[in-house]
Amino acid sequence: MCEEIFILLTECKEISVVGLLLASTGRLEEAMASYRAALRCRPWLAQAHLELAQALQQMERHDEAIRVLELCRGTGSAPARDGWTHAWAVTTCRQRLARAHIVGGRPHAALEEIAVALGSAPDGYGVHALHTLAAEAHLEAGEHAEAQAALSRALTAHPHHVPAHLAFSRMLQANGSRVEEAEQWLRRAVALAPNDPHAHKHLGQLLLETDRVEEAVGAWLRAALLDPTDHTAAFNAATALRLAGRNQHAETFYRRAVQLMPKDVASHRNLGAILHLNGKLDEARRHYHEALSLAPGDPQTTTNLERLSALVSKKGLS
Repeated sequence: MCEEIFILLTECKEISVVGLLLASTGRLEEAMASYRAALRCRPWLAQAHLELAQALQQMERHDEAIRVLELCRGTGSAPARDGWTHAWAVTTCRQRLARAHIVGGRPHAALEEIAVALGSAPDGYGVHALHTLAAEAHLEAGEHAEAQAALSRALTAHPHHVPAHLAFSRMLQANGSRVEEAEQWLRRAVALAPNDPHAHKHLGQLLLETDRVEEAVGAWLRAALLDPTDHTAAFNAATALRLAGRNQHAETFYRRAVQLMPKDVASHRNLGAILHLNGKLDEARRHYHEALSLAPGDPQTTTNLERLSALVSKKGLS
């Protein structure tokens, strides 16, 4: 009987592993079926809940993902041999549920999850990430003193934790008189993780906001090159280049932004504007019309299109 139970549990683990393999190749529906099959024979298998929630989030089924994460945190105990793995997965479920609460504008619900996670995290779990997440929740709630305390705990646990540096910078930027200090934290983050596009994006945003356009160009280009799939990096690299008067190069990155997010109004509108400036009037018109098809009556696009039509008429090209 014990041997039969062991075989069944082993098969359940294998089903979950099959789900991971399917997810890694983009076959998310099949992966979710595997995770659910694993959970039918091991309902307490927190790792399967965790992977199922991740697959749902990848498919933008966020409400379903939250329900799975809520089930995960209540899975109870696991066999002794799986105790550490189980505790790690449950803690991670709580961490991701807290992140979902922050995104959903529920910072105090996030803090409740983080408090439980910190109290039950297994040995070796990266609690610095939980403290940083707590700081983000406090910032979302406007509780700056509590956020600073949480960030101090995160940096005590892991002095080189880049997200903590980024969160510290965000907190300082909220206080307009501490922009220089915020930049110092961002530059430390970039030095610690030179290949992390997020660090460069945060630095690029601060530099744009303080009108240091040439420096912002460098930061946003680095972010866009490190992650060619990031629409925000491409769009803001293009914007920084345009502000720097580098219109041909800006056109390249606005084109990338449109490719990455074909239904984004701002990308089409700005590509139309830079094409307009670069003398590519027919193509500019097409992108203005595409922007208007996505957002009928958009005043900025309408104005740009009227200016383009007037220019074409003046040149006798209509």
